[in-house]
Amino acid sequence: MKDEKLKMLKLQPDMLRREKRSFSGIEERAAEYRRFYRKYFLQGEPGKGQEGQPGEDPVVAKQSYYAENRIMEGSFATLLCVYGRDGSLCSVSRQGVRLTRNDLPGQGKYHRHQYIEVFYVIEGCFEQILLGERRRFSKGEVVITDQNCEHADYLEGEDAAVLFLWLLPDFLDGLLKSYEGRDDLQQFLFHALERQKREQSFLELKAQKDAEGIGELLESLVAEDCGRLPGAREIIRGNLIRLFHLLCTSYALQLHSSDQESKERVLLYELERYIRLHADRVTAAELEESFHYHRNYYNLLLKKYKGKSFREYVQEIRIGWAKELLSGTELSLRQIAARVGYENTGFFYRLFERQTGMPPGEYRRREGS
Repeated sequence: MKDEKLKMLKLQPDMLRREKRSFSGIEERAAEYRRFYRKYFLQGEPGKGQEGQPGEDPVVAKQSYYAENRIMEGSFATLLCVYGRDGSLCSVSRQGVRLTRNDLPGQGKYHRHQYIEVFYVIEGCFEQILLGERRRFSKGEVVITDQNCEHADYLEGEDAAVLFLWLLPDFLDGLLKSYEGRDDLQQFLFHALERQKREQSFLELKAQKDAEGIGELLESLVAEDCGRLPGAREIIRGNLIRLFHLLCTSYALQLHSSDQESKERVLLYELERYIRLHADRVTAAELEESFHYHRNYYNLLLKKYKGKSFREYVQEIRIGWAKELLSGTELSLRQIAARVGYENTGFFYRLFERQTGMPPGEYRRREGS
C-alpha cells in the first residue's frame, strides 16, 4: 500500500443532521446512513452531493483499519460505524462523518482505550480479537471492555453496523453510585465492571427475552450526543442508567477473564442464578447438560465459595422459598412442599425444622401474627 493512501481523512459535515432528520430507533438511523452515503463509494464522482447536485466532497481514501485513531471528547461520546462488504466504512460522531475504504480482511493494531467502551451490534456481525481469541458477536449483542482489556477489531467483509458508546471511568463511577437498584443481576454487572479495572476482562451480554426499547434508548443517546442542546448531559445520564437497567433485567451476562478466580466466580454466579430459577426441579445432571462441566466440578465450586454441597445449597434455596410462601400465601403445607420440589411432605417437614428450628406450621403462625 502506498504512503499517500494512508493520509489523514478529513471529517465532513453530517448532511442528515443538517436536514434535521429524526429516527425512531438506532436501526433506522444506521439503515439511513448506509443508504445516504453509499453512493459516494458506488459512484466515486467528485463534486456530487445529494441527488446529483453540487455539494461538499467527502475525502475517501483506501487505508488500513486502525480503531485506535478514534478520538473521544468529553466524558461521554458515541460513534456509529456502518460497514460495507466492499471494505467501505461510514463513521458518524459528534465531530462529523468520516468515509473510508479498508483493505479486507483487515485487522487493526492491538490497543487499549482511555475510556470504557460499550458496543451494540445493530446489524450483521462484528468481530474483535479479545483475550487472544477472535470472537464474533451477532446482531443484538452488547460487549463492554475497560481500559485494561487490550483488543483489536477485525473486518472480514460483510454488511454490518455497530454503535460504540464511550464513557470515562469517573463518569461511569458516578452513574453507578447514583443508581439505586439492588437486584442480584444488577449488582453482578456493577461488580464485574469494577473487576475490569484490575484485570484483563470483558463483559458479553446476550438478550434473554425481548429487550424492548433498547433501539430507542440508543438512538436518543446518539441524538443527544450529536445535538448537544441544553439539558443534553442530564438526558444522557438518565438514558445510560435506563440502558444499564435494561441490560441487567433482559440480558444474560458473561464475564470473560484471563484470571482463573474470575472465571470460577462467573460460573458460580450463573450456577446460583440457574438454581434459583429452577429450584423445584434442578438436578446435577441438568447442570451438566446446561453448562457442560462434570457435576463434581459444581460441588467443588459451591464448597469453595459457599461452604455447601450442591444438595445442601438446593435445600437452602428451597426452604427460603417455602418461608416466603408460608408468610405470603394461603397455600396448604402440602401444596407448598410440592411447589418447592418435595413430594414427600414428611421429609419437607423434617428438613424445614432442621434449618429453621421450628416446624412450618409454627413458622406460619409466627409470621402471620
